[in-house]
Parts: sequence; structure tokens; C-alpha cells
Amino acid sequence: MSEQKQTPVTQSAAAKLFDIRIMIGGLFVVYGLMLTIAGFFTSAAELAKAAGINMNLWLGIGMLILGVLFLVWAKVNPNRPDPNPAGAKPRPSQH
Repeated sequence: MSEQKQTPVTQSAAAKLFDIRIMIGGLFVVYGLMLTIAGFFTSAAELAKAAGINMNLWLGIGMLILGVLFLVWAKVNPNRPDPNPAGAKPRPSQH
């Protein structure tokens, strides 16, 4: 009996680059940083409009957390291609 070596399925760089979780996480981090920085420079008049709540600061922090969670999710559970795509013939198993 001969053992058949299975080659690992590699993922293309384009598929890894365009993982939607990385794009969404990156956008949330960028916008979260912008809102957080804007929250540090909120005037008293703007705070009065929002009932004393610094909306830019709190929403910026929330967006930062969400963006980091998306990026961690993409890192911990990477997108793996299907080892047997539709239309491909399954390999015969050798016993």
C-alpha cells in the first residue's frame, strides 16, 4: 500500500487581502480614531446639544472596539478555501 500525500490548499494573496472582515475592521478602526480624536475637542455648546453626552468620544471608542474585534476575528479564524470545490472530482481513497 502506498500513502498518498495530500498537498495543503494554499490561499491566494488576493483572497487574503480582500477578506471582507479585514476591510470592515479597518474602516471601523479609521473612523473610530477620527471620532475619538474629535471627541477630545468637543465644545461646551456641542455637549449641550447632546444632553451632556460626548457622542463623538463614545461612538469613536465603540467603533474602535468593533473594528479591532473584526480584525482579531479575521486573524484567529482565517478564510480557508474549500478543499473540494464544486465540479471537482473527489480523489479516490486508497485503502
